[in-house]
Amino acid sequence: MKRVFAAAATLAALTAAYAQEPQELWDQAVKAKGGSERLRAVHSLAIFLKPAAQNFPGLATNWLCVFPDRYFEFDGAGVGGNQRALVVDGASDKAAADATGAPRGTRPLTNQERERLVLNQLVFLLETAWMQPRPVEARGRVLTVEASGRSYKLFLDGAGLPERIVSLAMPKEKHSPHSDFRLARYVDFQGVMLPRRVTATASVSESVWDADYEVGAKYNPKLFERMPDLANGPEPWRMR
Repeated sequence: MKRVFAAAATLAALTAAYAQEPQELWDQAVKAKGGSERLRAVHSLAIFLKPAAQNFPGLATNWLCVFPDRYFEFDGAGVGGNQRALVVDGASDKAAADATGAPRGTRPLTNQERERLVLNQLVFLLETAWMQPRPVEARGRVLTVEASGRSYKLFLDGAGLPERIVSLAMPKEKHSPHSDFRLARYVDFQGVMLPRRVTATASVSESVWDADYEVGAKYNPKLFERMPDLANGPEPWRMR
């Protein structure tokens, strides 16, 4: 009988250890990124994406992420010299755009733009003061987490840093994965480990960038109160 109880206790201990593994792996990743205290202190992040010397370079792109629910994006000249400036305000569910050859206008957010509000935080910081994903499964160095109603797979390197983040399709969605980011060449930016090489895949298109950052970027809040204007250039948040 003692052996039965001992075996049951051992099994319970092993089960408990396995149940804790996702959280332990998540904690390791957060620590590798800079730790919860540092990550949650970041309120804004400017991301400067330069086309990499690759077969599939992305367009020159600047993002200003203001957490948790706003961002600005400027895409440089592509085919035909087209440019685009986009302001997204998740709190009001409004997006405003100005694109070459298209009139400026305001509209509701697309599903992709809503997910970007989550991805901006997850891909670059893992967690913020406004979003703490819930780890649900760990298989080796692959961790599944839930954030804002969607599941994501994180592929972690030996140091615990994410080298790939994939958003999983929801039950009613036809295509999977919805978003796929590959991250490499991590560098410390003011206490936060951020990837210098970013590869984004959506459907059959792929963009490869060399990235630079400004943690805690200073910005003019009025940027999110007015229509974007291509004439203001790729960093209009600096304008007063």
